[in-house]
Amino acid sequence: MQIELGYACLNTSLSIRMKTLRLKTYQEKRHAYIKELVIHNLTYLMECLKWNEANQVSFFRVSSDLVPLATHHEMKFRWQQDPDILAKCQEIKYFANCHGMRLSMHPGQYTLLNSPKEEILMRSIEDLEYHRKMAELLGVTDLITHVGGVYGDKEQAINRWVKAYERLSTGVKERLRLENDEKSYTIREVLEISQKTGIPTVLDFHHHRILPSMDTKEALMKALESWEGIGVPKVHLSSGQASERDPKHHDLIQWFDFAWVCEYFRALPEKHQKIYLMLEAKKKEQAILHLRNNPDNPCLKSV
Repeated sequence: MQIELGYACLNTSLSIRMKTLRLKTYQEKRHAYIKELVIHNLTYLMECLKWNEANQVSFFRVSSDLVPLATHHEMKFRWQQDPDILAKCQEIKYFANCHGMRLSMHPGQYTLLNSPKEEILMRSIEDLEYHRKMAELLGVTDLITHVGGVYGDKEQAINRWVKAYERLSTGVKERLRLENDEKSYTIREVLEISQKTGIPTVLDFHHHRILPSMDTKEALMKALESWEGIGVPKVHLSSGQASERDPKHHDLIQWFDFAWVCEYFRALPEKHQKIYLMLEAKKKEQAILHLRNNPDNPCLKSV
């Protein structure tokens, strides 16, 4: 079985860094400044992909912060119509396609499709539309999200999520993937939503370890089955910072955690010949190098 390891958003090996922007600065410096900043962030993304190509990494999560203040109501710069930004996006998309790279994005914690407040729901849909547009420009295939809050009644919250899903554009729906979390929604509940909507499920092993709801082998199989007819499945792995069940991420991936998930991969049916494994670690790409540099690591052997 082939395991494609990936990491998220930033690369600690590069000297260049992403840039952010405060609203006050945007109000003072306006469009020319934010355009320069977006071009810089896209250049940073390209440098990440070049590093990935040089180091045989074909799976990467693109930062949601490429366009700071993208959905803020005071943001008037039409970045998605700027020819220089579009040209840079096309360059990135072409590079990723040529090198067989899979790109994903992960809208933030304030994207809450099951909020009982219409205003929050509309802002969440706007945020997903920003991610859709960026996904189209860059060739991103997966938008990962969580279910959201419980709001005192989980059953009603799940029903609201399913109804809100129907309001999304086709471009968002075809890229949206739903992940279990460590506080509110188990993999069993995410799989139930998947059955109602057809949305693929991303199993986060660490979240499942903290908030279990079913046998891990069964959870993995059902999650992979939800991808049939859509694409090659992806799953997430992180290690706890201070303990096995610590929700805070470790700098790297512990050896025993990687060996743990590889045991489940080995037991998969032959039809699952490839899987994408996103490593969520504070030191980003260093987590991949760390695993590769261990001579006894099952990453280096046939899974």
